[in-house]
Amino acid sequence: MTVRQQMKELCSCLCRQDELYATLARRHGMSFHTALTLYALDQDGGCTQKQIAENWMIPKQTVNTVVKDLERRGYVSLRAGRDQKEKLVDLTPAGRAFAAPCLREIYELEDRAVDAMGQERFREMVEANTAFTRAFAREVRGA
Repeated sequence: MTVRQQMKELCSCLCRQDELYATLARRHGMSFHTALTLYALDQDGGCTQKQIAENWMIPKQTVNTVVKDLERRGYVSLRAGRDQKEKLVDLTPAGRAFAAPCLREIYELEDRAVDAMGQERFREMVEANTAFTRAFAREVRGA
């Protein structure tokens, strides 16, 4: 298989994975970006909207819209960060309860998929993807 064919397969797999997460989100009555924001807050609680956008590759305006909606519904709270402008986003107890069914299903399915492919193979996949992403980022940025 050529590098072009391998890149096509890799990109296709990444897109399919996003679609699978979107399917799980819809199953729980929420958008992909809402589920991803909840996932981010569960993983990285007490982070800023900017951190969510950068770490999870969600447009800043989308994160802001999702966070405002979650705050209006009582699922997140905002607290002061390092300065007046920076606000840290936290899940409230109601937000944890709202997110729990979706996140529980995601985590269970992720764990089962990792078990099915094997822990060692999964670790190698993560390391290889991380190395490729770093190398590709250096090339894109011209460093």
